[in-house]
Amino acid sequence: MTVTARLGLPLIATGQAQKELTHNAAIHGLDRLVHLCVESRTLSVPPALPSPGATWIVGEGATGAWEGHAGALAHWDGAWAIAAPAEGTLCWIADDGIVAVFGGGVWNADFLPVAGLRVGGVPMLAAPPVAIGAPEGGSVIDTEARAVLESLLDYLREQGLLTS
Repeated sequence: MTVTARLGLPLIATGQAQKELTHNAAIHGLDRLVHLCVESRTLSVPPALPSPGATWIVGEGATGAWEGHAGALAHWDGAWAIAAPAEGTLCWIADDGIVAVFGGGVWNADFLPVAGLRVGGVPMLAAPPVAIGAPEGGSVIDTEARAVLESLLDYLREQGLLTS
């Protein structure tokens, strides 16, 4: 059977009997892999009573039906369907409440490989942070204004937008 290059979805062959089986298998494949959300990435033993449609990233040292599939996607729909993630696959990990990306053979949730951030089309965080000194000097000191400015500068430093 011929499959797609990226997601491995089955293709209908010319003159194939029971085309609905191939079509349905492709739809199920899309259902598993598009807008990917997994229950967890730490489980290494398949759950005893998985919910239909639930998916996991197979943990290290997997056993049972998951043995030998660490890092793969295990989807339950009456039986286990194991799929290798494609490079660049993004996934919501429900129990951690984070997004992970698959790259270089591993799932990484520590960083998302982005070149920068755009807000309203304006590049943000594209250049190294700049240093802005704290307010000082002058003949009239407005203590409240300085406190507000200092708080604002501290917050921007915490967010990585400014350096000290």
